[in-house]
Amino acid sequence: MIITIMLVIIAVIAYCLGCINGAIITSTKIFHKDIRQFGSGNAGLSNFYRNFGVKGLAMVAGIDIAKGLAAAMIGGWLLGITGDHAVIGKLFATFCMVLGHIYPAFYEFRGGKGILGGIAAVFWIDWRIGFICVIVFVIAVAFSRHISLGSILGCASFPISMMVFEYSWLAVVLALLSTSIMLIRHIENMKRILNHTEPIFEFKKNIIHKLDKDF
Repeated sequence: MIITIMLVIIAVIAYCLGCINGAIITSTKIFHKDIRQFGSGNAGLSNFYRNFGVKGLAMVAGIDIAKGLAAAMIGGWLLGITGDHAVIGKLFATFCMVLGHIYPAFYEFRGGKGILGGIAAVFWIDWRIGFICVIVFVIAVAFSRHISLGSILGCASFPISMMVFEYSWLAVVLALLSTSIMLIRHIENMKRILNHTEPIFEFKKNIIHKLDKDF
């Protein structure tokens, strides 16, 4: 009974944290525009950068990273009180936080894809797995120049790494749930990658262009 109550509390808190969207908040507060009306319509870091540049980028990242860490910390602490369930609490909170980011009740259920907040939470769950996800992301982007492909493969490496490090079946299932909803949000990206129409990220060119534009 206590565990059930704790899970409900974790779900509500983590979901509400997920609803706090860095890209939407920053675009409306700094530029007085809704990021969802620009580019791909995704309320995430990449779309924000493509349309608004480097100004406000740190604020977007800071908000999403903070909420991911906060959700995992709270989940681990609350479920850890009931016994040796801290990891499950962190993973459950991560799933609820990602769900809130993707389908935020605060913003008409139109959010982002949950990558940045998700990876922040993963680092709190197990820093080794967090590093693996980031390394996979960086390698994929370096070779393909597709941010979306890096995100897809980075997500996929999460539950696989959980199995490699011999976490419980329940932990792996929760990792799969978080990964699945993030991958579902990337279906259109997958289609564009296969059709060779997905935007290519060119770091130096984009940085120089955006710096000139903003400053």
